[in-house]
Amino acid sequence: MKINTKLSALCIAATLLSVAQAAAAAPAVTAPAEATQPDVASPAAAAPAQVPAPAASASVKTPAPPAPSAPAASIPAEAAGSAKAAAPAAPSTSVARPSASVAPAAAPTIPSTAKPSKLQQPSTSVPAEAAATSVKPTQLDKLNHESVIPLVLEAQSRYQHAISGGSTVGKSFQWNGKSYRYLSEDIGTKTKLINYLTQAYTKQASEQFVGKFFVEINGKLAQLNADGGNLLEFNRATAKMVTMTPVKRSYLLTVPYPAGTKKANEKITVNFEKVGSYWKISSAPHMIF
Repeated sequence: MKINTKLSALCIAATLLSVAQAAAAAPAVTAPAEATQPDVASPAAAAPAQVPAPAASASVKTPAPPAPSAPAASIPAEAAGSAKAAAPAAPSTSVARPSASVAPAAAPTIPSTAKPSKLQQPSTSVPAEAAATSVKPTQLDKLNHESVIPLVLEAQSRYQHAISGGSTVGKSFQWNGKSYRYLSEDIGTKTKLINYLTQAYTKQASEQFVGKFFVEINGKLAQLNADGGNLLEFNRATAKMVTMTPVKRSYLLTVPYPAGTKKANEKITVNFEKVGSYWKISSAPHMIF
């Protein structure tokens, strides 16, 4: 009887142990702890009638260790969360891409050295033209191989104006069996023509030219009814000084014909003399042109 009693007590104790283990594990799965207690209490109510109190107390001391099993499930969840938190490290590679796009900014520095060189080329030709036009040819106080040509061109213009009869062709008439014409009003008298020519020629050279090609009739100048001139291009002439004194100089001009003609350049010596403050041509116009 005693053995049976002890066996039954052990069975009850094992049952209580299993119930206690189930109760300890129940809070991790089910929300309310109070609902589990009525289910376990119903079989336990009949047990105290057969099992002495000392046996039940001895059997209950062993179930304490299983309690830490519940927190073990919560630890991997945190570890999984920490693993997910480590994932944002990947975007660090995207930061390196914008650095490559910054490099092409150095390209615009290449064209900075191109344009300034072209601005210097016109500066060399302007002073040469300015030197030729800054001083009037009829007021030339310094004579050299460059300033000679503008004075010669001015003298040629005045020669052609006079030899063609002036601004308009005057009235024609017969005299000594030859056809003559009067000069225009601006150079129609000897005084007017001399004054016009001496802007570029000396007075002696001007009078020599007028005495050879013009006649004075009733106080008016007239000339043979004919035209003259040549094809020489004095605007392309070059000059070289051959003699020099403080008031007199001579230059050898090399004068070309038009490009279409097959004639050699003409060599013409032109004499100059300083009258007052300005240089004049002392060679007669018809000896040059």
